[in-house]
Amino acid sequence: MTYNTTIYVVEDDNLYRKRIIHYLENYHSSHFHYRISPLDNHLLFMEEIPTLNISDNDIFFLDIDLKTQYSGIDLANKIRQVNSKCNIIFLTSFEDKAISIINSDIFPLGYLVKNPVDSTELKSTIESVLMKVESLTKTAWRQDQDIATFMNGYDSIYINCKDILYIESLKGLKGRVLIKTLTEELIIEGKIGKIKNNLKQGYLFSALQSYIINLENITLINRKHGTITFSGDHELFVGTRIIDKVKKGLQEYQYVG
Repeated sequence: MTYNTTIYVVEDDNLYRKRIIHYLENYHSSHFHYRISPLDNHLLFMEEIPTLNISDNDIFFLDIDLKTQYSGIDLANKIRQVNSKCNIIFLTSFEDKAISIINSDIFPLGYLVKNPVDSTELKSTIESVLMKVESLTKTAWRQDQDIATFMNGYDSIYINCKDILYIESLKGLKGRVLIKTLTEELIIEGKIGKIKNNLKQGYLFSALQSYIINLENITLINRKHGTITFSGDHELFVGTRIIDKVKKGLQEYQYVG
């Protein structure tokens, strides 16, 4: 699982902003892909906020003292109107500024006291912030009822079941299961029977011997050809007998829903 995260750095000191971006760009993560937003004009950022598509794991580094008609706290309040869960880190030259942050109900992830000299401290703080964001994001995913854990040997793989199209026991490959999602195909070790027991999502139809079908992602059932078409035009051939069972399962699911 790869998480796509956009990072915004709103800082009126262009040199300090470049230093922050330098450390952000040199930070590497196995499961997170970080993109630095090109929006860099702190004078216009307030106007940009309503147009942003802000996800829960996006990160904002906001200078409190922007030396303009609004402060970083004003920006944060506006951002919270768009997304209440994204990560906000305040940049300040004074440690006592943290008091106004705590009292503003913004619930920032933290704050970074700017030190114009100590680059090592800046690098360390940025790395700590990103690791904290990653830990919180993974925890939130694991608590989501649509997130399922699949074991592949000793590795844990987390998948949003809403993204699954189907799961198939691979013929000729004993102990191997294919998980087909909207964006990828994963072959893992395991038995489909055990996987069925661990999946409690009602939209995952598991009354088949060799398949688990996501009923919500079906777009077309062709009994004549024995095929099921899923979102994204992905097609699976299963044969007439299985088609009939899937159609019955789909009717029962829609009736209950």
